[in-house]
Amino acid sequence: MSGAARRGGFGARTLPNVASVARREFVSRARTRTFRLTTIVLVLGGVALALAPVLFRLVEGEPSGERVEVVAGDAPLNIDVVTALGQILNAQSGAQPTVPGAGGPAPQFEVVASDDLALSRQHVVEGSTTAVLALGRSAGSLDLKFDLYSKDGPLSRRVQLLQQAAITITIQDRLTRAGVSPIDQARLFTPPEFEVLPADPDAAPTLPGSSTDPLLFFASFALTIAIFMAIILYGQWIAYSVAEEKNSRVMEVVLAAATPFQLLTGKVIGVGALAIVQYVVVAIPTIAALLFQGQIAAALLGGEAPSIDVGAGLSIPLIATFGVMLVLGFTMYASLYAGAASLVSRQEDINQIVAPLTIVSVVGYLVATYAGTGLLEIDSPLVVALSFIPLFSPYLMLTRLSLGTAGPVDVVIAVVLLCVTIPVALWIAARLYRSGVLMYGQSPGARTLWRALRAR
Repeated sequence: MSGAARRGGFGARTLPNVASVARREFVSRARTRTFRLTTIVLVLGGVALALAPVLFRLVEGEPSGERVEVVAGDAPLNIDVVTALGQILNAQSGAQPTVPGAGGPAPQFEVVASDDLALSRQHVVEGSTTAVLALGRSAGSLDLKFDLYSKDGPLSRRVQLLQQAAITITIQDRLTRAGVSPIDQARLFTPPEFEVLPADPDAAPTLPGSSTDPLLFFASFALTIAIFMAIILYGQWIAYSVAEEKNSRVMEVVLAAATPFQLLTGKVIGVGALAIVQYVVVAIPTIAALLFQGQIAAALLGGEAPSIDVGAGLSIPLIATFGVMLVLGFTMYASLYAGAASLVSRQEDINQIVAPLTIVSVVGYLVATYAGTGLLEIDSPLVVALSFIPLFSPYLMLTRLSLGTAGPVDVVIAVVLLCVTIPVALWIAARLYRSGVLMYGQSPGARTLWRALRAR
């Protein structure tokens, strides 16, 4: 092989050398006990996280229903508070409403009437009753007032549900005293048609329902987190792999048969492919656990539980964009991680040398999060410009696409820029790789980085 080919990394043996290095990296690391144990632990952790609500209920032995006692005392009532409270609580919690004689699963809240406040409070202390709601009338306005007796704090979800139900019952009582019939009250609380439309009359949502369906944003938010975790976790995985081989002097031997560019490209492809395989292996059972959470809860706890509709916020354009951004974004960052890691002589210094890359990745993720939640204007010039910068586009383009501020042309431009940037990142990393493999005992820093880039 000529000297020019060896320095540049291109030649007749480029593809075979890259394939050989990639195959070696993939096979050798896939056979390690650490990889197998890590994959098993991640699969168990992902499934456990997806089934966390079911597991908590299983460990705590939570009963199928919660008992709430209502003590009316001498307060004159215009509505059936017990029935209304049961219907409101179970509707808010997602359970079946309390309808006499209705079939199906038991409601989460069982609301009963009581005449003895002291005895009901004792039931709460003993644990047979969750809460006691005592009713009365305000002296001035004759509005209902509520005293809640419970072991929960004021910020607990159960207390919040009871407070919201009390507000609804109070409004119904006021309307009843004003002479409004129950049928007219139901019409008053019917939600209006509400739609969010773009201010620009020429603009149109990229994805069906992207301007009105929040599930699309939550889906893109989850996919952005997936890209962020893959880049951070597996980028550092590649960095530690490079530092490990440098410490063992394996790279000096391999560089005798392949150029730094070929060795680096093969390592990124091999380790990156293994990382993506592990990621898919972990994601499949985790998503399956989310999809069948209701059936698993029914099998372990009895009754029925609603499953999470994972596909409700997903679409083919969003999934396709996620797949492309994951592969391209990871390849770019992995190349830079590998090049930076070749400058360190000890594995303890890896975090210091890759910290700038990690910070840049975190900034891109945070900007995407803030723009998606409204803390930053999603269509501001800064956010739009950052979404085309290859270091940030894997995060921001998903958010802009899901919220309808980016179209197919924007995605294609971002993908093209990533494809152009990856060879540049590989070239920079190869220069660092070629110089860094012979650097021992030097502390990592900006001066070391600059010296490695200038080395010929």
